[in-house]
Amino acid sequence: MAVDESLRDTYEEKQHQTAYIFDPLDEAGGVNRPAKRRKVSKRPSQPEAQPAESWLAFQPLFGGAEDERCVRLRQQLFEKSWSQIDDRIQHILRKANESTLEEVTSFLQATPDHAPTGKIPSAFIITGPNLASQDLLFEQLSETLHIQVDAKVVRLRSGDASNMKAVLKKIIHEITARETDDENDLELAMGKDGRKYLNYDLEALYAHLKSNPRRHIIIAFQDSEAFESGLLSDLISLFSSWLNRIPFALLFGVATSVELFQARLLKSTCQCLYGDQFDVEQSSTIVEKIFKTAIAHCEVPLRLGSSLVSSLLERQQDQVSSIPVFVSSLKYAYMCHFYANPLAVFLSDGTEKEFLGEEHFEAVRCLASFRRYVENAIEKGQMKEARLLLDDDEHTTTFLQNCLRESGQWLRNLLRKLKILTSGMIAPVDFTGLYLDAISDGIGFNQITEFTDSIKRMQPADVATSLTRVLGNIENGDASLGLDSWADEAEESVSIFTDALARIEALQADAEEKGNVLRSKYGGQTRVLRTTVVAQKVQLSQDTATLTPEDTLYTKLVDDIVQHITETLHCDGAKNLCLNELWLFDSKTPYKDVFIPRPRGVIERALSRPHDYLNCSCCETKEDQIMATLPVTAILYQLYLETGSLINVADLWSAYYNIVGEENEEGLDERAALVLFYRGMAEMRTMGFVKQSRKKADHIAKLAWKGL
Repeated sequence: MAVDESLRDTYEEKQHQTAYIFDPLDEAGGVNRPAKRRKVSKRPSQPEAQPAESWLAFQPLFGGAEDERCVRLRQQLFEKSWSQIDDRIQHILRKANESTLEEVTSFLQATPDHAPTGKIPSAFIITGPNLASQDLLFEQLSETLHIQVDAKVVRLRSGDASNMKAVLKKIIHEITARETDDENDLELAMGKDGRKYLNYDLEALYAHLKSNPRRHIIIAFQDSEAFESGLLSDLISLFSSWLNRIPFALLFGVATSVELFQARLLKSTCQCLYGDQFDVEQSSTIVEKIFKTAIAHCEVPLRLGSSLVSSLLERQQDQVSSIPVFVSSLKYAYMCHFYANPLAVFLSDGTEKEFLGEEHFEAVRCLASFRRYVENAIEKGQMKEARLLLDDDEHTTTFLQNCLRESGQWLRNLLRKLKILTSGMIAPVDFTGLYLDAISDGIGFNQITEFTDSIKRMQPADVATSLTRVLGNIENGDASLGLDSWADEAEESVSIFTDALARIEALQADAEEKGNVLRSKYGGQTRVLRTTVVAQKVQLSQDTATLTPEDTLYTKLVDDIVQHITETLHCDGAKNLCLNELWLFDSKTPYKDVFIPRPRGVIERALSRPHDYLNCSCCETKEDQIMATLPVTAILYQLYLETGSLINVADLWSAYYNIVGEENEEGLDERAALVLFYRGMAEMRTMGFVKQSRKKADHIAKLAWKGL
């Protein structure tokens, strides 16, 4: 037990180090090397399952002073929050493929009736460049076709298709394998002479289907364009020759087009196929749905800021990143907040007072929004309230809970007003852009003015349509955003919009009876261009046409609607709310470092300033001074920067030995220095800085320049 505890301590100590230096001289004695253990059983022992509650991945903050219960609570909040978001995302991804599943299923169910004789039924699924999303699509296809079409589905990847024999082995293995725990237990039929068929012989599959008939044997090529064209043609020809005995059907995942895919196959192979093309839902539409349910949803526990989400969406669009990468980015943002923010414990509904230490309240009182609130309270003369917030922890806890409740109500109001903005527009509106602007700056005067101006310029029929959509959203809410009906809370708006809708219909009827077209003074039809000739010169002037009584009433009605909208749609941004740091995460730095790596810049910095990563006194230098205590590769890299395009290895060795040789304190002898020099040069070559030169045998070529 003592040995295990020491090993565990050593592992935990080195787990979070920035870098690790391997020094063979220190390890030569084998003092720190753990003792070898003798294997006593052929069967690996099952490790005792530790409860998930006892396993901590998060680290204590506040310099290690944070209570372990708070650390555990932060980790539980992260796992619970992300599990809810992930369930919604997976539901969207599965629902997005429903139409494709129905079309492919209907096609395969109807193929025995109208498929030409001797041709293999084939479904060409246009997945687009998003290859990472094919796993879920083909997994759903396998489940659906197995149940509804009575088919056995074998999914193939290009990595499984090294040759014809390997592909046939995989197909026969997955179809004939018994549903037991032993994956190698195959149910291969016996021949008449008592011999087993070979594991790549389709005769074995034919014999198996005699006792276990299936309507279809479906072979799904997920990344069909990555298969070698000759191998794919041979497989299709082989399946076609067995089609009268084995009911093969094929699924092809195509990233480009059917025409380009067909051009890769032989003409004789293409004549063996009979199929149809099926399109999947585009990734941009799926991303928009994920945005609503995982970022803008009313019940999302963590609100992501506009700058972070904008960078995620920009990368998704510019680099054509896959949807799993976008989801991973969201998960990483959640992890960063709960891992590095000790105040995330306040997001728990049942945070107990004894969990919290004095450090939590000190951190709360140092927040910019909290300080701003206290300063405003002092300016208003609320000295007692300000003193309680600064001195009384219980009062601060109550204040925190009230702020969190107000933030939830603010978010609901924001989403409701955004729904009014989007439904009131005739032209399609980008909800994503509106939401990000509202989170950052709120709904301000410019957005409201743009919306009201569009209402003024609308025709009466368009205004009636917009009011109908707005009333429908208020009555029904929006399930994708988690909004329920808020008609009871917006009785005034419902009354005004309903009355306005009825009056518009009445005014339109009156205008039609008189043979007029209903319009307002803001419409373009009321602007009349007049031409006047004065002193043989033509003057153009713009005048307003005379309005009928119905037009005047309609203009006043539009003014009332615009005034009500202007009064009700204003909303503050997230960063104007007190204690927004608890539930708002808007940092792009961790995301950029992880999902947009800069390996070359990191390597150059590590070799130029190893102290930044090793944090040891021996590597600390001033003004890029080369010291003998630096790592060998760092010394060679510093010398490497001073050379030209061709480097004389003998000169480089001489310069290196002058730095680390015996003439210096604690210098190395020539043999040890030469060994380290060779190792450093090998590392430089591995990292792509140098290569062997063909011009001179004793020279190496420089491949990279710093900063370029």
